[in-house]
Amino acid sequence: MKLWNYEAFVLDLDGTLIDSGKYHARAFADAVQEQSGYMLTADEHHEFFAMHSTWFSTVLNKRHGLSLKPESVLAQKRKRVEEIFVAELFSGARDFLERWYGKKPMALATNSPLSFVQSALKKADVMKYFECITTADDVVNRKPDPEVVEVSIQRLQADPLNTLVFEDQLIGIEAARAAGAKVIAVDNGQPVNYPVDVAVYNWSELLKLSEMR
Repeated sequence: MKLWNYEAFVLDLDGTLIDSGKYHARAFADAVQEQSGYMLTADEHHEFFAMHSTWFSTVLNKRHGLSLKPESVLAQKRKRVEEIFVAELFSGARDFLERWYGKKPMALATNSPLSFVQSALKKADVMKYFECITTADDVVNRKPDPEVVEVSIQRLQADPLNTLVFEDQLIGIEAARAAGAKVIAVDNGQPVNYPVDVAVYNWSELLKLSEMR
């Protein structure tokens, strides 16, 4: 895959660019336990990464007979994340952003709220790399719905068929494909079953691809 062939890049944040997934999972588990007394299992901690908080709250209600209020869990989780979060870029991510800065327009498309995203990007010192940022606050439907990706591509004034989206989880991959874009799955050590037609790389490998013309 030659990255130079694409006119624009759209990147996910959590689990793709920044190692924030563990903080989201911990915050969600804390919110669930505080509201219901239920403690997530190790498998459920991993399962959390495949869906957003409101969906998983509903799943837990059905599975364990809980009475969680999904929006309340989401609000409490978001508050907890901001308390415990430490911005950690995945290895090679900053070098990749620097490599393409000024050469390809880049956007951020995330299910996280704007307040968290702005804080994370500032702490990681990567705000300057993105021409636009689309968050959960900008759309009605979150991933796996394609809306957040579609809005990002529109803001870049790019052709979806000529846009490359970088994701780490199936819900993001589904959103990108539904938007008509090409997808690269960034494997940052999370064991995820990707669709067979999606290329999987880490940031170090993507840096090598950046030199291919």
